[in-house]
Amino acid sequence: MGTLGDGFAAIGEKIQAHPVLALLFAVILLFAAFNGAAQITSVTGNEAFTTEDPTLNAFDDAFDRGAIVVLMRGEATDPAAIRATARFDSRMSAVDDVAYVSSPADRIRSEYGYIPDSQEKIERVLGQQDRLLIQVIFEPGLSQAEEAPIYDESLAAEEWARFPAGVDVIVTGSAAFSVQLSALIQQSTNQLLGLAVGLMIVALFFLFRGVRLRLLPIVAVFVGVLYTFGAIGYAGVPNSTLTSATFPILIGLGIDYSVQFHERYEEELEAHPPREALPQALAGIGPPVFIAMLAAALGFGATWISSLNSPAFVWFAQTSIFGVLLTFLTGLIILLPILTLYARFRRRGLGQLGSREVTDEGREPVSEESDSDNSEGSDTAEAPTDPTDSERVGTFGRLLGRTSRTLAANPGIVLLTALLLMGAGFQAGQSLDTMADTEEFFPQDLPAYVDLQQFRSATGGGTAVQYDVLVQGSDLRHPDVLRWMQRFERVAVDAPLIQGVDSPATLVATHNGGEIPETRGGVERVLADVPDRERAQYYNDGYAHITVIAAEDMTTGQTLSFISNVRETIEFSNPPPSVDARLTGTAAITPPLIVGQIESRNVTTGLGVLFVFSLLLAYYRNLVKAIAPLIPMLFVIGWQNLYMAGLNIAVSPLGASLGAMSVGIGAEYTIIVMERYYEEKARPGASKLDAVETAATRVGKAISVSGMTTVFGFSALTLSPFPILGDFGYLTVGVIFLTLVAALATLPPTLILLDTAAERLPSLRRRSRDDDASAG
Repeated sequence: MGTLGDGFAAIGEKIQAHPVLALLFAVILLFAAFNGAAQITSVTGNEAFTTEDPTLNAFDDAFDRGAIVVLMRGEATDPAAIRATARFDSRMSAVDDVAYVSSPADRIRSEYGYIPDSQEKIERVLGQQDRLLIQVIFEPGLSQAEEAPIYDESLAAEEWARFPAGVDVIVTGSAAFSVQLSALIQQSTNQLLGLAVGLMIVALFFLFRGVRLRLLPIVAVFVGVLYTFGAIGYAGVPNSTLTSATFPILIGLGIDYSVQFHERYEEELEAHPPREALPQALAGIGPPVFIAMLAAALGFGATWISSLNSPAFVWFAQTSIFGVLLTFLTGLIILLPILTLYARFRRRGLGQLGSREVTDEGREPVSEESDSDNSEGSDTAEAPTDPTDSERVGTFGRLLGRTSRTLAANPGIVLLTALLLMGAGFQAGQSLDTMADTEEFFPQDLPAYVDLQQFRSATGGGTAVQYDVLVQGSDLRHPDVLRWMQRFERVAVDAPLIQGVDSPATLVATHNGGEIPETRGGVERVLADVPDRERAQYYNDGYAHITVIAAEDMTTGQTLSFISNVRETIEFSNPPPSVDARLTGTAAITPPLIVGQIESRNVTTGLGVLFVFSLLLAYYRNLVKAIAPLIPMLFVIGWQNLYMAGLNIAVSPLGASLGAMSVGIGAEYTIIVMERYYEEKARPGASKLDAVETAATRVGKAISVSGMTTVFGFSALTLSPFPILGDFGYLTVGVIFLTLVAALATLPPTLILLDTAAERLPSLRRRSRDDDASAG
């Protein structure tokens, strides 16, 4: 512990000696960050929640053809509308990566060889319809970035085709949805950043009073966020729906680190000249904030490890880890150098320095203006005998100190109450609702989603109720394989939630009078007569494709049952030994992963507790000091369920990670209080209750300010247009507040009980004495 403090003291000496050099280093990193940020890509929709899978990759490359669908409503069979359709078809057919365009104009030209001027002739082919579809089918295996230009071109082609006024045209489909969602994610990220910064400015202005440059932490943290953008760009971490939630969190946590540095520097300036104050401040506050930062990183690391099958959550955790590391760094290389320069070059120093001026040699000259304060700031001045007497502590700080002393004097009542509330919370957590449908994650009024719903309504569900089975084997056109597919269809349609099956056997039988040929040659002859475009939907690159039709509007539970039914049906239908058939596609893979993420939240929380406990034990080498900061966090894990039940907040996969995150984030407050407790306890003549009161008085106000500024930063998430992020915002705001309460209300009695127990147990008593001696 002493070594780490010495290391931070050395950092403080370097910054104090070379503040301009530190700032120059920060500027160089900033330019590098801009280059990295330019490399960030976006991933949206189910792809963000689907892990790498060989079967899925094979299916994507062979059959997963993205599409743009143009829905025409109104006077759709008007000759002018059909001619506009033909123009759209012609232009989009020439676009790169478009496999083909299927439109009503094709059927009309196939019948007449041209587009007639008679609506009656058109309706002889199409029927009397007020809704028609144009489908732009992509080449298989395109990424979202490759699909986006096709969507942009389709919008231009729709305008160029000049559809008549009597026809309402909607351009929708997977590419349209991805492009609009990516734009909304970027817009949301910028808005959340702006809101978080604005809320932080308000919080610091009103809460962080009594110090100069009180808005400076915003500058340091904002640069840390820019560093984070650069880091994820270099690391190849894409931007997704969940990643945008990271930045308000980072602003909240980063402000916390900077406020702690700033506040402790102010405190040390009460008794030391600026040249000595910075090393003293970093020696005292650097280790606990550093350990707290690592604890937060480990909390996000627990989310990473427990979410390996869900890329979006891995990206969220990775971005968060980069962020806490880099916002901590900017507190050192931006905030502290600026404070140093401010104290050095202004005649009046910071905070309680009053009118002190510091020379280049670090000595404070005497002047008429500073005679009255010089004794306080001189090298020989003594610190105040009672740390609670400082004007900087204020009424609020003294109130926190007295309250903590009262609570610590009655540990049984306080901890029993906290324990009962925790138990009630764990009980309430079993009945919380869940948010597992990915379509619930984004705004329901997103134009692309509204258009998609209209398309589904017009087509009876569309692709939303279609699931895919990829079939691999040595001879997928053999009659025995086709007869197995027919057997699979017969078994499947009798299973719950399965409405139908479309397979290569369906294709062959349809083109062969309803029968499967007896020989492979017969199958080949039938398939040779099938148009290439149609055949490619069933056979491609040595694979076969079966489509399973599901019931419409299934709930998450029904979707999981459907997936299970299809897999059981494949097994029950007894495919030939040479055939491997697997249900795949993002629609089939994503729901179990999302539900698994929610159901594993206790495991994620347990990992977070284990990681943070291991860190504290390795750092302190003392069981009491490793356990004490975690006990209030365990209370909060239970309490947060009561908060969620009270506000009717559903458990989302992102919220499922909050237990581990809250342990890592909240450990900062408890560590800082505990560190100050042992520091004060080591003073001659100080009792445990005296140490509790002084610790709460001195650091209680600081962590209250930093905690409330963190709450302000997190609260920006509540205004996110994404429901999953809005709920997460309300949840994090409540949890951080509960964490602050737990640190100030339950940690003091916990310290009294554990410290007393340590003194009574010989092995723990010896170690406790050694630690107290080293702290002294």
